[in-house]
Amino acid sequence: MKALVVPLIPRDGFTVRRSGNRWELVNSRHYGRTVVLHSWPRDRHTEAFEHCYRLNGRPVADLKATARVH
Repeated sequence: MKALVVPLIPRDGFTVRRSGNRWELVNSRHYGRTVVLHSWPRDRHTEAFEHCYRLNGRPVADLKATARVH
């Protein structure tokens, strides 16, 4: 199964990608074999993105501000 990488701002180390009907949290700085750290059902995308932002050391408010701009 091919995964679609969904770009996030920022890309500090963790990113979220969609793979089929799931969102997967991966370490984008990890070289070699990709390890999925956590996954969420497709309808829980907000939780996946918020978790990713927190792991990257960014406030969730930044994510919400970015979503309003686009």
